[in-house]
Amino acid sequence: MFTESSKEGELAFDIRRTIILGAFIQEWSMPEYRVILKQPEKAVNVEIYYFPAVSENDVARFSTVGLSSTLRSNGQPIGTEWMMALTYDLGGESVDRIFSYLCDLIAHHIETSRDSRIPRVMEESGLAPANWSTKAFFLDELRGESEELEEIQIGNEVVQVIWAVPVTAQEATLILRDGVEAFDSYIEGAEHSIIDPRRP
Repeated sequence: MFTESSKEGELAFDIRRTIILGAFIQEWSMPEYRVILKQPEKAVNVEIYYFPAVSENDVARFSTVGLSSTLRSNGQPIGTEWMMALTYDLGGESVDRIFSYLCDLIAHHIETSRDSRIPRVMEESGLAPANWSTKAFFLDELRGESEELEEIQIGNEVVQVIWAVPVTAQEATLILRDGVEAFDSYIEGAEHSIIDPRRP
Protein backbone atom coordinates (compact mmCIF):
# COMPACT_ATOMS: atom_id res chain seq x y z
CA MET A 1 0.00 0.00 0.00
CA PHE A 2 1.30 3.45 -0.97
CA THR A 3 1.37 6.36 1.43
CA GLU A 4 0.77 9.91 0.23
CA SER A 5 4.45 10.78 0.67
CA SER A 6 5.62 7.82 -1.41
CA LYS A 7 3.17 8.73 -4.19
CA GLU A 8 4.43 12.32 -4.11
CA GLY A 9 8.01 11.06 -4.23
CA GLU A 10 7.26 8.86 -7.25
CA LEU A 11 5.55 11.72 -9.05
CA ALA A 12 8.47 14.05 -8.33
CA PHE A 13 10.90 11.49 -9.74
CA ASP A 14 8.71 10.90 -12.81
CA ILE A 15 8.66 14.64 -13.51
CA ARG A 16 12.45 14.84 -13.03
CA ARG A 17 12.97 11.93 -15.42
CA THR A 18 10.65 13.44 -18.02
CA ILE A 19 12.49 16.76 -18.05
CA ILE A 20 16.08 15.48 -17.85
CA LEU A 21 15.66 12.51 -20.16
CA GLY A 22 13.72 14.69 -22.58
CA ALA A 23 16.66 17.11 -22.77
CA PHE A 24 19.05 14.22 -23.44
CA ILE A 25 16.83 12.68 -26.13
CA GLN A 26 16.48 16.04 -27.86
CA GLU A 27 20.27 16.22 -28.17
CA TRP A 28 21.26 12.57 -28.69
CA SER A 29 18.17 10.73 -29.97
CA MET A 30 16.75 7.66 -28.23
CA PRO A 31 18.63 5.66 -25.58
CA GLU A 32 19.13 1.96 -26.19
CA TYR A 33 19.45 0.56 -22.65
CA ARG A 34 18.85 1.60 -19.07
CA VAL A 35 19.90 0.23 -15.70
CA ILE A 36 18.50 1.29 -12.35
CA LEU A 37 20.66 1.63 -9.27
CA LYS A 38 18.39 1.21 -6.25
CA GLN A 39 19.24 1.16 -2.57
CA PRO A 40 15.84 1.55 -0.89
CA GLU A 41 17.31 1.64 2.61
CA LYS A 42 19.28 4.75 1.59
CA ALA A 43 16.56 6.19 -0.70
CA VAL A 44 18.87 5.85 -3.71
CA ASN A 45 17.13 5.66 -7.08
CA VAL A 46 19.40 6.48 -10.02
CA GLU A 47 18.78 5.53 -13.63
CA ILE A 48 21.67 5.28 -16.10
CA TYR A 49 20.93 5.49 -19.83
CA TYR A 50 23.06 4.39 -22.77
CA PHE A 51 22.89 6.46 -25.95
CA PRO A 52 24.80 4.50 -28.62
CA ALA A 53 26.91 6.08 -31.34
CA VAL A 54 25.12 6.07 -34.69
CA SER A 55 28.37 5.59 -36.63
CA GLU A 56 32.08 5.05 -36.09
CA ASN A 57 32.56 8.82 -36.19
CA ASP A 58 29.91 9.48 -33.56
CA VAL A 59 30.07 9.52 -29.77
CA ALA A 60 28.51 6.99 -27.38
CA ARG A 61 27.15 8.41 -24.13
CA PHE A 62 26.10 7.22 -20.70
CA SER A 63 24.02 9.61 -18.60
CA THR A 64 22.36 9.54 -15.21
CA VAL A 65 18.82 10.56 -14.34
CA GLY A 66 17.96 10.97 -10.66
CA LEU A 67 21.48 11.33 -9.27
CA SER A 68 20.76 15.02 -8.72
CA SER A 69 17.95 14.31 -6.23
CA THR A 70 19.89 11.62 -4.36
CA LEU A 71 21.04 12.53 -0.85
CA ARG A 72 24.62 12.10 0.26
CA SER A 73 25.44 10.47 3.58
CA ASN A 74 25.46 13.99 5.09
CA GLY A 75 21.85 14.56 3.96
CA GLN A 76 22.67 17.06 1.21
CA PRO A 77 21.33 16.47 -2.33
CA ILE A 78 23.96 15.80 -4.95
CA GLY A 79 22.38 18.28 -7.36
CA THR A 80 24.20 17.07 -10.49
CA GLU A 81 23.77 14.48 -13.23
CA TRP A 82 26.74 12.78 -14.91
CA MET A 83 27.42 12.43 -18.64
CA MET A 84 30.23 10.20 -19.89
CA ALA A 85 31.19 10.29 -23.57
CA LEU A 86 33.12 7.42 -25.15
CA THR A 87 34.28 6.28 -28.57
CA TYR A 88 31.69 4.36 -30.58
CA ASP A 89 33.27 0.99 -29.61
CA LEU A 90 33.22 1.78 -25.85
CA GLY A 91 36.92 1.11 -25.57
CA GLY A 92 36.48 -2.60 -26.23
CA GLU A 93 34.11 -3.13 -23.31
CA SER A 94 30.48 -4.23 -23.17
CA VAL A 95 27.61 -1.94 -22.25
CA ASP A 96 26.90 -4.12 -19.21
CA ARG A 97 30.49 -3.83 -17.98
CA ILE A 98 30.39 -0.04 -18.22
CA PHE A 99 27.01 0.10 -16.47
CA SER A 100 28.48 -1.97 -13.64
CA TYR A 101 31.50 0.33 -13.35
CA LEU A 102 29.33 3.46 -13.31
CA CYS A 103 27.10 1.97 -10.62
CA ASP A 104 30.19 1.34 -8.47
CA LEU A 105 31.46 4.90 -9.01
CA ILE A 106 28.08 6.45 -8.30
CA ALA A 107 27.57 4.42 -5.11
CA HIS A 108 31.05 5.46 -3.93
CA HIS A 109 30.34 9.12 -4.80
CA ILE A 110 27.03 9.12 -2.91
CA GLU A 111 28.69 7.62 0.15
CA THR A 112 31.90 9.68 0.26
CA SER A 113 31.40 13.06 -1.43
CA ARG A 114 30.67 15.95 0.90
CA ASP A 115 29.64 18.53 -1.70
CA SER A 116 29.21 19.09 -5.46
CA ARG A 117 32.34 21.12 -6.08
CA ILE A 118 34.20 20.39 -9.28
CA PRO A 119 36.76 19.61 -10.57
CA ARG A 120 36.96 16.36 -8.64
CA VAL A 121 39.37 13.47 -9.21
CA MET A 122 38.83 9.87 -8.15
CA GLU A 123 42.08 7.92 -8.05
CA GLU A 124 42.76 4.71 -9.99
CA SER A 125 40.43 1.84 -9.20
CA GLY A 126 40.68 -1.89 -9.70
CA LEU A 127 36.97 -1.78 -10.55
CA ALA A 128 37.68 0.00 -13.86
CA PRO A 129 37.12 -2.00 -17.08
CA ALA A 130 40.09 -4.23 -17.87
CA ASN A 131 40.49 -3.03 -21.45
CA TRP A 132 40.77 0.62 -20.45
CA SER A 133 44.03 2.37 -19.66
CA THR A 134 41.99 5.13 -18.01
CA LYS A 135 41.35 3.67 -14.57
CA ALA A 136 41.00 6.97 -12.67
CA PHE A 137 37.98 9.26 -12.96
CA PHE A 138 37.47 12.99 -13.36
CA LEU A 139 34.34 15.13 -12.84
CA ASP A 140 34.27 18.62 -14.32
CA GLU A 141 32.14 21.14 -16.22
CA LEU A 142 30.36 19.71 -19.24
CA ARG A 143 32.28 20.11 -22.50
CA GLY A 144 31.74 19.25 -26.11
CA GLU A 145 27.95 19.27 -25.73
CA SER A 146 25.15 21.77 -26.32
CA GLU A 147 25.10 24.64 -23.85
CA GLU A 148 21.43 23.80 -23.32
CA LEU A 149 22.52 20.70 -21.38
CA GLU A 150 24.82 22.45 -18.93
CA GLU A 151 21.92 23.40 -16.66
CA ILE A 152 18.44 21.89 -16.69
CA GLN A 153 15.61 23.72 -14.94
CA ILE A 154 13.18 21.57 -12.92
CA GLY A 155 10.66 23.87 -11.29
CA ASN A 156 12.69 26.15 -9.00
CA GLU A 157 15.68 23.79 -9.06
CA VAL A 158 18.63 24.04 -11.45
CA VAL A 159 20.35 20.72 -12.14
CA GLN A 160 23.90 20.86 -13.43
CA VAL A 161 25.00 18.20 -15.91
CA ILE A 162 28.69 17.47 -15.43
CA TRP A 163 31.31 15.69 -17.46
CA ALA A 164 32.38 12.27 -16.15
CA VAL A 165 35.71 11.36 -17.76
CA PRO A 166 37.84 8.24 -17.40
CA VAL A 167 41.47 9.41 -17.10
CA THR A 168 44.85 7.74 -16.74
CA ALA A 169 46.80 7.81 -13.48
CA GLN A 170 49.25 10.28 -15.04
CA GLU A 171 46.40 12.56 -16.14
CA ALA A 172 44.84 12.42 -12.66
CA THR A 173 48.19 13.42 -11.16
CA LEU A 174 48.50 16.29 -13.67
CA ILE A 175 45.05 17.63 -12.73
CA LEU A 176 45.74 17.40 -9.00
CA ARG A 177 49.23 18.90 -9.30
CA ASP A 178 48.84 21.55 -12.02
CA GLY A 179 45.09 22.08 -12.42
CA VAL A 180 42.47 21.60 -15.11
CA GLU A 181 44.05 24.12 -17.49
CA ALA A 182 47.24 22.04 -17.65
CA PHE A 183 45.15 18.93 -18.32
CA ASP A 184 43.25 20.72 -21.11
CA SER A 185 46.51 21.81 -22.71
CA TYR A 186 47.87 18.28 -22.49
CA ILE A 187 44.74 16.80 -24.11
CA GLU A 188 44.78 19.41 -26.90
CA GLY A 189 48.28 18.30 -27.84
CA ALA A 190 47.65 14.58 -27.44
CA GLU A 191 47.34 12.22 -30.37
CA HIS A 192 44.36 10.37 -28.88
CA SER A 193 40.90 11.77 -28.16
CA ILE A 194 39.74 12.52 -24.62
CA ILE A 195 36.79 10.17 -25.21
CA ASP A 196 39.07 7.21 -26.01
CA PRO A 197 39.33 5.23 -22.74
CA ARG A 198 42.25 3.21 -24.16
CA ARG A 199 44.50 6.20 -24.84
CA PRO A 200 48.08 5.71 -23.62
